[in-house]
Amino acid sequence: MALSTIQLQLADREHTFAYPRAEEKMILSVLKGVDYPLAKARITGDSPVIIDIGSNCGAAAVYFKSHHIGARVICYEPCAATHEMLLANVGPIDGIETNPFGIWDREGTFRLHYGPGRRTGSFTLCQWGKDFGGEDIVTKKLSNELRRLQLTSVNLFKVDAETAEPEILHEVLTGAPEVAIHNIFVEYHGIAVRKYLTEELHPKYDVHLCSVSSDRQGTLLFVLKDLAR
Repeated sequence: MALSTIQLQLADREHTFAYPRAEEKMILSVLKGVDYPLAKARITGDSPVIIDIGSNCGAAAVYFKSHHIGARVICYEPCAATHEMLLANVGPIDGIETNPFGIWDREGTFRLHYGPGRRTGSFTLCQWGKDFGGEDIVTKKLSNELRRLQLTSVNLFKVDAETAEPEILHEVLTGAPEVAIHNIFVEYHGIAVRKYLTEELHPKYDVHLCSVSSDRQGTLLFVLKDLAR
């Protein structure tokens, strides 16, 4: 895999960030805040808890950390090679931790299917029409992870899991309803999924369309409503 590197400034330190050259457009879009704009998110406190599912090589984690330097960022990336790159990118940064397994609505060992060209942004738990290869990964439920981490609230939750987003969201919102999740960035794949997510979360969340990368794919932000108003 051919890699590119850039230098990123984080607080008073400069970090070398490596990413797959073939995915430069996607990675730079995340680093520039196009995919996950924070302006409409409601994040309070100096040490927010941020959960990043589908961390890839760490672009979102670094972007969030650059805007909330005191944040605790918890990353999940199941692909072994990608997790190794993630760890190299964020390991030296205080407050970012990584987990080498996936999050889903079921626990066990499952097949992670590679996508066309083995681009890390296309790895999925759903099988492609053609076999591009893959690897076995471990998945866990986020509700159980929140209990393991003893979290009572999450300030920001980002999930980009290549079509598994609805299952992950449903599991954590029903499996750990006592944990308040204040902001949710979610990538959708398909207009029907976008409609489903909006209808399911609208009673408790304000909905913002953040970006549209194609007629079937984009990013939504759900901000927890002040239900006391």
